[in-house]
Amino acid sequence: MLRFSPNPNLAHLVHWFEWERDAFRRAQEQDKPVMLFLSAFWCRYCQRMDEGAFSDRENMALLNAYFVALRVENAMRPDIDARYNLNGWPTVAFFTPSGELLAAVNYLGADEFKELLLNVYMDYQEKKTETRVAKAPDDSEAVVARQAAREPAGVSALTEITNGIMALADRFHGGYGQGQKFIHAEANDFLLRRYEATKDAAYLDHVRLTLDRMRESPIYDDKDGGYFRTTSGADWVQPHREKLLGEQAGLLSNCLHALRFTQRREYARMAEEIIDYLDRKLFDPSSGAFFGCEDFLRRETSADTSADEFFTIIDQCVYTDANAQAISAYLDAAAILGRADCKKRALSVVEFLWSHSRSAAEGMYHYYDGTPHVSGLLNDQAWMGAALVETHHASGEAVYLERARELVEFILARLRNSEGGYFDLGTGELGFLKFRLTAIEQNGAAAFFFLKLAQAGREPKYFEAAGWALRAFSGDFASCGIHAAPFGRALGEWLNRR
Repeated sequence: MLRFSPNPNLAHLVHWFEWERDAFRRAQEQDKPVMLFLSAFWCRYCQRMDEGAFSDRENMALLNAYFVALRVENAMRPDIDARYNLNGWPTVAFFTPSGELLAAVNYLGADEFKELLLNVYMDYQEKKTETRVAKAPDDSEAVVARQAAREPAGVSALTEITNGIMALADRFHGGYGQGQKFIHAEANDFLLRRYEATKDAAYLDHVRLTLDRMRESPIYDDKDGGYFRTTSGADWVQPHREKLLGEQAGLLSNCLHALRFTQRREYARMAEEIIDYLDRKLFDPSSGAFFGCEDFLRRETSADTSADEFFTIIDQCVYTDANAQAISAYLDAAAILGRADCKKRALSVVEFLWSHSRSAAEGMYHYYDGTPHVSGLLNDQAWMGAALVETHHASGEAVYLERARELVEFILARLRNSEGGYFDLGTGELGFLKFRLTAIEQNGAAAFFFLKLAQAGREPKYFEAAGWALRAFSGDFASCGIHAAPFGRALGEWLNRR
């Protein structure tokens, strides 16, 4: 599905392809370089490229005549995003039909983009007689496995992860880092679990500071509810106006567990506000699942920056990993707030995903927009599996454990890395997808799922499967920063149960 800026533009006149075999075949047969436009649904600079560079008549003519143009959204294809993203969106990448990277940039205006197109095409023509072989993307220490350890990481690694995250903690404003702020619910969750395990008040205090500052700052939408994805200011001001399902779900869980530890009613209020926002804005009664995000756009006819001068658009795709996070958060709300309606809603999401975004042969699909797309990604199997175990705990129904076991067996059969850990995808043949990654965040999510299932079903082999994920990483965990939080969460559970 191709989507364009909701503002006036001519970008649809470019002969776009989705990421598909036919596009690469055409590039090979017609001897053309490939251009990949990697965007985000809510990205204003992506929309500006539609309205500017891709609406320029000369640029359209150049693209249609001399390139094969691909268009991909990050939320729909996180596997492609992980391999081609150049420090944000938009990313425009050029590569040969065989997959060798030629150039990559971020946002460009129409004239700059025209110059780039000409330079890339001339460079391709001059060098195409050379033997070109696609090379794996550079390893990122934050997300890709280093040399596998012989044994799962231990107490020293957990300490290193904890210290690395606490070193990023903003002691005045809350959150992490001294610049642009993100929600980072996974880091809050990790610190809450460290508090539960150690009773060190510093961990709980930082999460409390973070939640308190967020609620009183512009990152919270005090007119319509929900929390924006990020702010430009370190003090949670100047919000970027998109609200994503997964981040609302993660923050909801943070509030509920902060309430559990402190009994402070303001966290109950925050949780209730997030539930109200999700139910009103992102829940789809016709499917029984949640849409992906809400974005705000300023009306072109007005220079007024008040909220009244914005209109909203909804990403109506149902993303499996984000919906699974919402299932878990809503089950927490049912248990901690006594909200039976939240349990009912969580069960409806479980059934929708299992019946519409899964197949016995391919596991969970990543998103649904009337049909399911992109099967077999580790993250979707892991988050859905954990949600199924939690649904079993909440309902007492054994069927949810059976479903969780199916997903574990899929991961073990299709995604296991023989050197340790689990690959992020099954098989990919196009471009950099042929290079499978073993990512620390996703392996953390998988290990956590395996541990939950091992405990629920009293099955040691799943404990061993978790250990396989945890042995894939060794070395400098502190440099991973926030990215290590899901891995640290699983490692803490592993050490507690050993």
